[in-house]
Amino acid sequence: MSVVCHPLLSPRNSCGSTFRSALIVEEDIAMAERMRRILGGLAPGRRVVVASTRAEARNLLASLPYDLMLINMNLPSRDGVSLIQHACQAYPWIESVAMSAADDRELVDAAIAAGAVGYLLTEADDAELAFQLRSIERGGAPMDSRVARRLLGTIAASARPKGTVPVVASPPPQPRPQPQPPSGLLSPRELNVLRLIARGWSNRQIAESVFLSINTVEFHAKSIYRKLSVKSRTQAVHEATQHGLLN
Repeated sequence: MSVVCHPLLSPRNSCGSTFRSALIVEEDIAMAERMRRILGGLAPGRRVVVASTRAEARNLLASLPYDLMLINMNLPSRDGVSLIQHACQAYPWIESVAMSAADDRELVDAAIAAGAVGYLLTEADDAELAFQLRSIERGGAPMDSRVARRLLGTIAASARPKGTVPVVASPPPQPRPQPQPPSGLLSPRELNVLRLIARGWSNRQIAESVFLSINTVEFHAKSIYRKLSVKSRTQAVHEATQHGLLN
């Protein structure tokens, strides 16, 4: 099933601006129409196409250009995860935003690990979803506040000092191996920028805080992505948390 809104206005560059064309991957017709309507309100006249399966989505990706993709993570057989991975590898310029009805830790972690730059909870109302998606125009990550709060809790937990292990009669369990830091260590300036990114600050806010130009902050951000082998702010924070770089 495909639903298309033909463009009426001239497109803008997708980086930090309104999307030119979007693909919604959703098998529920009512939810697909709802998201199409929300996107249509954000960018009237832009092309919005709906696919109901992974196979249909891959065919559409190969036949038409897109710069935004919304993917339901509850598609069968983990099709949402594989589709995000496919888009990141074959069409790295596409912003992939995952979504589900509720905050499921496993789905969120899988989406971010696959390359999603944001995560929406469709139980939110239309105005809240539109507000979150509009952050793409500012180069931000569209993220439900409940998901963001949990992710920040994970970051905070990783930064707390480890508690002592009580002495017991039986041999203590072997400690779980800690993930090794990435081979490309971050410089002090990059670590500072990464910590501000983890707080959800925009490049402009970071530039004003550390007295650098936006271009310099963007240069540091790209260097961070390269060293952590990621492609987005959300992935960078997730990867840095896994390696204890935000402690």
